[in-house]
Amino acid sequence: MKLIGNKNSFGIELGKDMSAYQLSVYVQGNDILKKEKGGVVYTYRWRECQDIIEWIHENMKYILSDDKFPLSISADSSAEKCEISYKSDLDDIEQYEILQEWMFRHSWFSARAGSYLADIYFVRNDNMIEISWDNTNTFKEDGIKFVFPKGKYEVDKDVFEDIMKGVCISYINL
Repeated sequence: MKLIGNKNSFGIELGKDMSAYQLSVYVQGNDILKKEKGGVVYTYRWRECQDIIEWIHENMKYILSDDKFPLSISADSSAEKCEISYKSDLDDIEQYEILQEWMFRHSWFSARAGSYLADIYFVRNDNMIEISWDNTNTFKEDGIKFVFPKGKYEVDKDVFEDIMKGVCISYINL
């Protein structure tokens, strides 16, 4: 496993064995991708991480830019704004599509390729990148419970960019 960044603040660990890739996202020492099912804790493993790497590559320009949340919603994090938006009645299809586009640019959930990947948002706030997630109900119907279901952390924009670039390079070299 190759760690890019720092487990105690923000870091991503990536590895590969004969059958699968393994990915860990550390925020303040916690792997926020860890999940539990039937009393057993699992790290994130999947046969391929190419979709995630492509998502990072394609969406860094939006994450690093000043791409503001498209709806006027007050909440503590981008993950909470999205959760509130889904619970509200969006009658205007155009407004719903704008929200969906923003979510696809800031959350890698669309790159999960059928896996149990945590829904994490990456959004710029001044010179920081907010990393936020609310996986309280994500995959609940499948008996999945994330070990660290909800949180928010900010990391320096340049540090975040270096870590994400490092993840893409490390993936190529696995």
